[in-house]
Amino acid sequence: MKNYVIPTLTLFIICLVAAALLGVTNGITAPRIAEIEKQQTQEAMQEVLPDAAKFGDITDETRSGCSYAEALDPSGNVIGYAVTAVGKGGYNGEIKLMVGLDKDGKVKNLSFLSIDETPSIGMKLKTNESFLGQFFGISGSAALRVKGGNIDAVSGATKTSTGITDAVNNALICYNNISGEVSSNG
Repeated sequence: MKNYVIPTLTLFIICLVAAALLGVTNGITAPRIAEIEKQQTQEAMQEVLPDAAKFGDITDETRSGCSYAEALDPSGNVIGYAVTAVGKGGYNGEIKLMVGLDKDGKVKNLSFLSIDETPSIGMKLKTNESFLGQFFGISGSAALRVKGGNIDAVSGATKTSTGITDAVNNALICYNNISGEVSSNG
């Protein structure tokens, strides 16, 4: 019996101490991590809508699953929206973008918040101006598609192209939901 109780008790104590240390570490680092994420989000919003003097509070748009912030001019007038949208279908999972939309819902710019694609091909789409340029000026609820659609995928990075396209689609859906709320609320 002694051969089972002592190792079991020892393992329990080690796990208890490790869990307590992880909890303390999380408690110490969580506020800093949240601060860094907030700063990165603000930088991405400014990148996609550089004409904005400031941004409103981030709001969740529950119907489309995105979040957005109004981009404001110095007088406080809405000049666009910075939309955080997620696209599915990437090679290694989801792709999270910040999409800048003007007040008419046209795509102005894109910024990558998280992407974990293959370094040799998929990650190069982050800087591929000819691919990303296809999205600029697009508006409305027209479904963007890669395969047989209106977006030309990059050869060898079709899945990444699809994930990015899905994120932009989701941002446009979000805008349609936002603009419906704005017009119905007056």
